[in-house]
Amino acid sequence: MEKSIIEKTNKIIKGRNIYLIGMMASGKSQTGPVLAQLLSYKYIDLDKLIEKIAKKTINEIFQEDGEKEFRELETNCLKETIKIPSLIVSTGGGIISKPENWGVLRQGIIIWIDTKKEIALERLRNDIENRPLLQGKDLNDLYNRIFQSRKNLYSQADLRVEVNNEEVKEVAKQIIYEIHKKIIN
Repeated sequence: MEKSIIEKTNKIIKGRNIYLIGMMASGKSQTGPVLAQLLSYKYIDLDKLIEKIAKKTINEIFQEDGEKEFRELETNCLKETIKIPSLIVSTGGGIISKPENWGVLRQGIIIWIDTKKEIALERLRNDIENRPLLQGKDLNDLYNRIFQSRKNLYSQADLRVEVNNEEVKEVAKQIIYEIHKKIIN
């Protein structure tokens, strides 16, 4: 990718935060740090921040406190991100399900990382013990139901980047290119 595209994009977005949304296992947490490095931004993985503040894993929060408590922590952490400029934020897959979160997300640029279902399912099969919503369930059926319930919300993102099996750096470059293209047009 041309360095000039990155520089032009940086000048145009002027430190606006970029929020990565998408289904679980779409690659938000892997893409975020690479995107931050390319844009010379800071990076936060919202789930890691929640774990740090709660002093519990996401699994423990779900098991001990329930999803409602997790969603409250998630919203509170998300609200804190607007205080920091030039930030890439990888969000949890369900952040878009709470209407008040959209008020925060809309203050930045929202990127939907839309990863091919088969790739996401393979990633999930390899990480099921860390996914509280998936344990003890038919993975394919659950993924379909969650995706169908969220698809219209994800589609409200400023940009959608479709991912097949590209390397993380290529996905990050595609995001920059799409931001650049949208801003120029």
